[in-house]
Amino acid sequence: MHKILQNSGWLLIDKLARLFFGLITMAMIARYIGPVEFGIWNYSIALTAIIGGIAVLGLDKIVVKELVAAPERRDEIISTALFMRVVAGILSCTICIGITWFTRQNNPLYIWCTSITALNILLQSFDVFDYYYQAHNQVQRVIIPKVTVFILFCLIRIACVRMNLSFMVILWVSLAELLITYLLIFAYYSWHEGITSVFKIRMQEARYLFSQSWPLLFTGVLVLLYMKSDQLMLDILTTPQQLGEYAAAARISELWYAIPTVIAVAILPNLIRKRQTNHDRYLENVEKWIRLSMWGSTTIAVVMTIASGRLTGLLYGSQYPHAGIILSIHIWANIPVFLCVAIMQYQIVEGNYNANLYATITGIAANLIINLLLIPSLGGIAAAIATVISYTTVATCLIMVDKTGQGKMFMIKMLNPGKALADIWQLQLALKSSIENLLSVLRQKSLSK
Repeated sequence: MHKILQNSGWLLIDKLARLFFGLITMAMIARYIGPVEFGIWNYSIALTAIIGGIAVLGLDKIVVKELVAAPERRDEIISTALFMRVVAGILSCTICIGITWFTRQNNPLYIWCTSITALNILLQSFDVFDYYYQAHNQVQRVIIPKVTVFILFCLIRIACVRMNLSFMVILWVSLAELLITYLLIFAYYSWHEGITSVFKIRMQEARYLFSQSWPLLFTGVLVLLYMKSDQLMLDILTTPQQLGEYAAAARISELWYAIPTVIAVAILPNLIRKRQTNHDRYLENVEKWIRLSMWGSTTIAVVMTIASGRLTGLLYGSQYPHAGIILSIHIWANIPVFLCVAIMQYQIVEGNYNANLYATITGIAANLIINLLLIPSLGGIAAAIATVISYTTVATCLIMVDKTGQGKMFMIKMLNPGKALADIWQLQLALKSSIENLLSVLRQKSLSK
């Protein structure tokens, strides 16, 4: 438990830095460039996120699982996964730029935004090294450079706003941030593991990884599609300004998605091992995770609904008048999102990858239908409603197609407030113990010096 909490603690530091520094920086940029350019930028982000989902190839979970199960194949797994992602990244960049070129020739800002943002897909291929450190519960080795560079470039972006530099300069600064981040991570890995360790590409390994990951590839792309398709549809069916208002609200709401993501990344290696050694304890841990997700996300939704109007007004000002009501609706998607992350992780550990695929297809169908019907009349409010309904549809479908039969039991037990309080108490004790252990280690290091 201490190792998991330590691992998730580093991930939480990364997400909190992006929550506070990132939100403030993005709000300043949104105020500076206005809702129209902010909407065009978010169109580019949405398009590259959806197409860029192809470049991940579903490897983010599979590589971690394989590294835990077969550490002797480490170099072949890392090298092959990196090669696969780079090739897919080049293809995805080309597709993004091509789509924008043929559909937005009359507006150069769309083309420039998409071209620069698409290069991020290629750079993110180096997330493969994250998988290695996740598998060994050593994420601090990538979190420290990521957070350091992120905070530095937040300050640079703020300076760009203060100096009244152009929006294009801000775009190039964002690309430079990722370039420096991944160069540092690649250099660190090569220094410690050897530069030759990243050149052991095996076609047989590639075929095996893809045979395991292709359901997650489709699932990942579809997840991004129903996360981001509302923004594309808002741009097509309404105006960039309405997209800008919706994106401003959604950014606040979606920042909370970092919490279940952090837990999922930190807990996956332990769940895989626990299932092999103590199946009852493994099911108990999943049950607690789902229950805490339910009650924690509900608390967030209630608090943010009450504060939505004041918060969006404070961050974005009068240029984004509808952002508050959009946020008050969109934030309720956090409940099914928290539950979906936990249930999907359980399905991955069980090897039931197709369940995630079926549920995601159902969710995107609901999302597209509601958006097509309501966006022309309600704009961003319709997109927020569609988001909540589609995520709820996914969570429901995941339970319905669960082969193990445990999903329904998890849902019943998660509503028990008494057990939820007991889980919170155990979590508090575990956190206290983890902090005491950390302080003890720091004191010992200080005395030894």
